[in-house]
Amino acid sequence: MLLTAIAGALAELVHEVMPHVHPHLAVAGAQVILVDLGHAVLGPFSPDAHDYAAKQLQRRGVQLRLGTSAKEIGPGHVTLSDGTTIRTHLTVWGGGLMAAPLAAGSGLGQGRGGRIDVQPDLTVEGFPSVYALGDLANIPDADDQALPQLGSVAQQAGDWAGRSILGGLRGESPRPFQYHDKGIMAMIGRKAAVAEIGEHRHELHGRLAFAAWLGVHAQLLANAGAELHAFLTWADEFYLRAHHR
Repeated sequence: MLLTAIAGALAELVHEVMPHVHPHLAVAGAQVILVDLGHAVLGPFSPDAHDYAAKQLQRRGVQLRLGTSAKEIGPGHVTLSDGTTIRTHLTVWGGGLMAAPLAAGSGLGQGRGGRIDVQPDLTVEGFPSVYALGDLANIPDADDQALPQLGSVAQQAGDWAGRSILGGLRGESPRPFQYHDKGIMAMIGRKAAVAEIGEHRHELHGRLAFAAWLGVHAQLLANAGAELHAFLTWADEFYLRAHHR
């Protein structure tokens, strides 16, 4: 999902922003190519979302190379698994998340992605007073599968751990973490996004989904002042200025 957003943003930067802001730079011939081993963009979403995202990227000039992967990345080129070589000066790699070196240096057992496997109550096995959270931890869900590395998971886990620590000081027994799935979102470009809201995955496309994406990310900011500043900046950049370009 991150690479989809990056591809859309780069395409808009090259084709819409740079010619107006820095017309002296030679970016007219620049190409944005999205390579993905999957056979659809935004794999976790519905087939309708796959089609919408692909069309939005292509409208922005992004070339899609699906069903193939990067076999070699070298100076000035990328070789794909089908034997194709792409000449490039910039490669953005999105091969997944690895835990920070702190996880390996902690001496605790590590699992997938170098992350620390935790118990249902977010503590480390054998260390009931040690919590591991966010991108440093593999947090199990109700089916004992690791929850995705999302900001919403980290935020809820942090709040849960804080409450558990306070409860322990009051002599309360620890309880397993319960993640509330609010859905998934992905931004494609200006006024284009996909959102599946809530546990029942109510799907939104386009401007409404883009507004929802902005609202959720504003909510994650530190305080009301930061939220207001973000909303004003986004309104100016994404809605007001766009009408004058």
